[in-house]
Amino acid sequence: MTRDARQDVVFEPSPEIPVVWEGDLCVIGGSCTGVFAAVRAARLGLRVAVVENHTIFGGMATAARVNEWHSTYDVGNQNQIIAGLTMEMVQRLTKRDAVIERARHERTQYVLDPAALALELDLLIRENAVRPFLAARCVGGKREGGVVRAAFIEDKSGRRALRARFFIDASGDGDLLRRVGFEAYQNEQLQPVNLQAVVAGFPELSGPELSEVIQKNAEKFGYPSANSTPWAGRLPGMPELRNVFGPRMNGVDASDADQLTEALMASRRSFRNFGDMVGSVGGSNLRVVAWAQALGVRETWHARCLHQLTGRELLEGVKFTDSIACGKYPIDIHSETGTSLRYLDGREESIAPDGTGAWSRWREESLSPTCYHVPYRALVPRGAENLLVAGRLVDADREAFGAVRVMVNCNQMGEAAGVASALALRDGRAVADVNAKEIRETLIAGELRIGDIRGVVDWGHDDYDCIEFGRSDPQAGSDGASAGEPATARDVAE
Repeated sequence: MTRDARQDVVFEPSPEIPVVWEGDLCVIGGSCTGVFAAVRAARLGLRVAVVENHTIFGGMATAARVNEWHSTYDVGNQNQIIAGLTMEMVQRLTKRDAVIERARHERTQYVLDPAALALELDLLIRENAVRPFLAARCVGGKREGGVVRAAFIEDKSGRRALRARFFIDASGDGDLLRRVGFEAYQNEQLQPVNLQAVVAGFPELSGPELSEVIQKNAEKFGYPSANSTPWAGRLPGMPELRNVFGPRMNGVDASDADQLTEALMASRRSFRNFGDMVGSVGGSNLRVVAWAQALGVRETWHARCLHQLTGRELLEGVKFTDSIACGKYPIDIHSETGTSLRYLDGREESIAPDGTGAWSRWREESLSPTCYHVPYRALVPRGAENLLVAGRLVDADREAFGAVRVMVNCNQMGEAAGVASALALRDGRAVADVNAKEIRETLIAGELRIGDIRGVVDWGHDDYDCIEFGRSDPQAGSDGASAGEPATARDVAE
């Protein structure tokens, strides 16, 4: 963290920071990714705390009201490849009539009630004896070499310290990672942000009809016109309301406080301007019922880890020796000129700013893998002995991140990081020296509490192998298996 040399400063006396909690694992960021990391570790016997900036757990799914979880099935929708705490939470929400399950689809599978999800996450944390810190922001930490000794938080009680043997940064912005000095980077062009809102009276217009209204009237009503058509989703049990994803705000770094503030205020104005615009053409009487508590953020910072996941590796279905998560969500990149989606089965979808789409192929379907993989070493920051990252901080280039950034993928990373922390603590190892095979086996054998659905794909299972095409990890044997088990992140990276 640096400041402009010309900036005026005020010096704060160095305070003694009271230690208010001490345990085995401290998770920074209480999104589903962070909560699942905490719960996985707690179920393995660790004493865990989780710190969340907002007043509810769940991150983008609750505070930002991005209430869609994408497909848990492989290409072709034949085999479930994602389960674990994601499916445990779906089952809990199903009992409360708080989720809509769609037919197996390339993208969205579950539509969630954000309020119900937040409450279920509260209960999950309590049931697993995780220490919660809500409305608390990580503002720094103490680091000695590669070891983080403490995280500093600020909340209504002031500045406080949390000591732990291990840490996971699931904040999305690197609130701990960056502040204790581990390397991070931003992709040259960040994906845009959106603000969501619960809306009554959303116009009953098709996408192209709505886009036409916007293109003709945007300038008059002060509404953004660059890839800005909002889309409306349903809410379980509330047919009269819509969860509306507002216009994409391009060029915003949501980790910058001033840019975040302006984006929030501009987005709220855009909803009013949109309502005035559609009302002027007889479209509806749109009313915002409730604002999201947070901006919907796709991307800010990435940790510099032992491996950067690339778009090539993802699209070719490379099977890593240290794979700890898998998925099929397409490479989905938003920009001012539209949205591009590249699917594993070889199809490509281009959506123009006016909402019209065009399909093409970028490779033959017969050459497609059934899923892609995320390696554990993409969660291990360089030089870190007791710190992992999970979720949006994953080390991935622009193309790969366009796919792995969605919540069903990030949830898996959280679970894997929680398990890895527990194994590292048990064996007295650095995070880079944990055996990835044992991480997978522990995830699969974990207390999923959802029958016999597996936590992650069993990559050793004879009758189902995620990789049917593409190259194996270049650091592995020719068949994709490790040339010398056991493999650790450090072994593979070297």
